[in-house]
Amino acid sequence: MLNTLLVSECGELAAVVVVLLVTGIYRIGMAEAGVVKRLGRFHRVVSSGTHWRSPIDQVAGIVDLRATKMQLKMGARTKDGVIITIPIAIETRVNPEMVWEAWSQLPDPGAHVRAQAEQVVLERLRSLTLDELFASQTGIAGTLKRALDENLRPLGHAVVRVQVTGAVPNNLEDARQYTGRLVGPGEGDCVAEREPGRSRVA
Repeated sequence: MLNTLLVSECGELAAVVVVLLVTGIYRIGMAEAGVVKRLGRFHRVVSSGTHWRSPIDQVAGIVDLRATKMQLKMGARTKDGVIITIPIAIETRVNPEMVWEAWSQLPDPGAHVRAQAEQVVLERLRSLTLDELFASQTGIAGTLKRALDENLRPLGHAVVRVQVTGAVPNNLEDARQYTGRLVGPGEGDCVAEREPGRSRVA
C-alpha cells in the first residue's frame, strides 16, 4: 500500500515537472529581443532563439531590433519669405545594449521623433534664405541627426540615417525661379552607421 502511494506521488510530481518544463519554453524571433521580468521586476533581456522561463518569470515584451524608417514632409517659411516643403527621411533602431530602456521609456518613438525633427528643422529653416537652404541641405541633415542622437540615446534608441532632399517652393513662381537650383534626390544626404559594440543581450 505504501509503495503504491509513493509511486503515485512520484508520478504526479514527474507530471508537474514535465508540465513546467514544457510550458516554460518560449521562442524569440530573428532580429528581436525579449524583456523578461521576475516577480514583476526587470530580470534580463534575451536574444533571438529558444529559451526557458521559470514559473516566476514573465516575458513582458518583445522588441524589434530592425531599423524603422519615417518619412516626413515639413512646410515652413524661409528667411526671405518663400514657403517651401522639405522631405525628410529618418531611420532609427533600438540600441541592442539598451533594450530595457527602449521598451520601458520609449516603446514607440514615432511621435517623439517627429516632434523633435519639426522643432529642429523649422527653427533652422527660418534662419535661411531659399538660396542658403539649397546650399546647405547636408548641414540641415547633420544638425538634425546630432540633435536626435542626443535626445534619443538615453532612451535606448539610435539614429541610423537622416536624409534631407529636394526642398520645393510651394508657390509656382518661386518654383520656376529656383528650378535650376533644386537639389536632386540622393544629394544632401547625411548617413551614419552605428559603431559596433558589446551587447548585454543574453
